[in-house]
Amino acid sequence: MIAKAFRKTFITPYVIPGRTGTKLEVEDLAILHRKYKNVRAVKEATADLERMAKTRALLGEDFDILSGDDDKTYEMMVRPDIGASGVISVMSNIVPGPIHEMVKAIKDGELQTADRLKGILDPLFKIVAVNTMEAYEGFEVPAKFRNPVPIKTIMKGLGMPSGPCRPPLGKMTPKGIDVVRNALKEVYARDQEVFRPIQEVYRVNIEDRLSTDRYWK
Repeated sequence: MIAKAFRKTFITPYVIPGRTGTKLEVEDLAILHRKYKNVRAVKEATADLERMAKTRALLGEDFDILSGDDDKTYEMMVRPDIGASGVISVMSNIVPGPIHEMVKAIKDGELQTADRLKGILDPLFKIVAVNTMEAYEGFEVPAKFRNPVPIKTIMKGLGMPSGPCRPPLGKMTPKGIDVVRNALKEVYARDQEVFRPIQEVYRVNIEDRLSTDRYWK
């Protein structure tokens, strides 16, 4: 076992049943923490807030619960029975500064600032995964574009460096890309400063990128 072999290394199990098809139970996590004190955090991507509250109850206040879902971070941190420490954020590939500011504001008890940032960023949090209905050979079929497909689509469209997804993940459909672009436009309308670092570092015009179709082909 890694935790036993590397006792000076902090180990953070990543619980993501949507990808692995299974999950480490809270009781198993508690046993691991009891035996190996370097297992002192968990990255939670179950979307099960009651499970997270149980984790806090069983593992105590010194154990770090980290959000693995951008759209759950705020609630995980403000709920006193969960008390998450922060987030390992996929959307930080796009807007690291505002997400850091939101998390810091929550930890500092500045909930008015955190609420404002959450309100600006919410459209982005909702497109980590994108669901559409697609017309195909005379049928209407559901399509789901999971992380990192939307994130890489955003990065490419905004002029940031990003390679293709590895198989079996592929590209988004035009309908999926429209969902992503509309979310970006909504955030831009709420606060243009959110994307200013991208504009300055990569020397792109965000408004042009969002409005010009050729960047999203």
